[in-house]
This record gives sequence, structure tokens and C-alpha cells, in this order.
Amino acid sequence: MGTLPTQTVLVLLLSIQLKVSSTVSEIIFFSVMKERVKKSFSAAARKYGNRALLQKRAGKELLKRLNLIENPYPLLDVGCGDGSLTPKGALGLDIALGMVKEARKRWNLGVCADAEELPFKDSTFKCVISNFALQWTQIKRSFSEIGRVLRKGGFFVASIPVEGSLKTLFECWRETGSSLLLFKFPKEEEVFKGLKGNFELIEFERLNLKMEFKSSKEALKAVTEIGAKNPYGRGKRREVIKFLEIYSKNPVVEYRVFLFTAKKV
Repeated sequence: MGTLPTQTVLVLLLSIQLKVSSTVSEIIFFSVMKERVKKSFSAAARKYGNRALLQKRAGKELLKRLNLIENPYPLLDVGCGDGSLTPKGALGLDIALGMVKEARKRWNLGVCADAEELPFKDSTFKCVISNFALQWTQIKRSFSEIGRVLRKGGFFVASIPVEGSLKTLFECWRETGSSLLLFKFPKEEEVFKGLKGNFELIEFERLNLKMEFKSSKEALKAVTEIGAKNPYGRGKRREVIKFLEIYSKNPVVEYRVFLFTAKKV
């Protein structure tokens, strides 16, 4: 008996709430999706540094904020990727083992773990940073864990691409008529709600990052070759061909990024 495609499994999981509680089905759904994210980013680890140009722009803005914090150590970088933006002396953490291996080539402090289940004691860190990573998590759970490992009065500085990111790419894909589910970036409201209770929001900024490309294939590579593949699977060949044709009219990659500094209360 053959196995069902991951996309089919994910669709089925979304429809079983009549038989299983919504909480349980949600946990199963995110668990399946998370495994795909791990594999995608691990496989792309060696190319990440050359392709993640918009991610690095957001990261540099994040580091400007970090520099305003006096002695932020011990410091944790959640979703550190290949470690290219992780400050010296910080502890990097990523769910993708391939990324952690690349990061360890830059510095020795690297842990492969899940942002929703941080392997640290309460109140371990004075500061936690995260750049272009938490959109892959359940915001409520990852923020709760970050709040747990932060000391009272500690800082949480993050950049998160939110709803409106990859707008052109997504619109072009929908024009193909494909039924394939697309990744949903978190809404800003989710970020605000995630901060409530554990944090005081000190400041925030919205960044609109955009890059234009000569072709739709190059634009798509700028997204997929860093590991950011659709966790719901791939479209059919004819759909991909049609998509690339439509996308070629305006091959841009854009992200709407929510950048903030918060304080643990």
C-alpha cells in the first residue's frame, strides 16, 4: 500500500476536527509541517548566505537595536540560520541541523532545537533575538517559550515577515487556478497578541523589503534556495510552467517585516 503525498495528509488533517479535538489536530498538523521545514532549510544551508539578501537587510536593522542594549549577554539567537548574523559570544539555535552545522563553522555555540520547546531553564538569558524565523512557528507558543527563558527585565528583539509578504508571488500562483495550499505568514495582530502578558512592547517598525529580478526563475530561487519552500508541497508541472509565465511579467520578491523590541515584565 502506497503512502499519501504530504499535501494530501495536511489537507486531511485540516478536515478531521469532527473526530478529533481542534487542539490535537492542530498539533499534528504543525508537527507534519515542521518536519518539512527542517528538511528544506537543512538542505539549503550551504547556499543560504549567498541567497538570503533581504533577510540580511532585516537582520542588520535588528542588530542596530541590539547595539542599544547595554551588555545583552547571555544572548540567545532563535532561528540563527547559518550564523552569519549571530553576534560573537551568543548562543545560536535552529531547528534545521544543516543550518546549525554551518553556524558552528563560524563559532562553537550552536544548538539544534525547536523554538516552541527551548531546551533551557527559566530565566537563562538577558536577551533573545530572532531574525526571519518565527513565522515558521506557532507565535503564541514560541513567544511563550522565549518569555520563559528570558530574565525579568530582559529584552526580546525580533524581525518577523508578516501577512503581505511574497504578495506578488502568491497572487501569480493563485492565477494558475491551482488548489495547492500556500504558506500563511502570521498577521501583525498575532504578534501583538503573542507579546501580551509576558512582554511590554518598547518600539516597533514596519519594513517593506523588495528585490527585482531579471526572470521569474531567479526570483523563485531567491525564495526556495534559502530553504523557504512551501511546506504544503509542490504544484503540478503544468501549474509551475503557467506560474513562471505569469510571474515573469513582474518577477519581484517582497517582504512586509514587523521589527520590534520588547521587554520581559
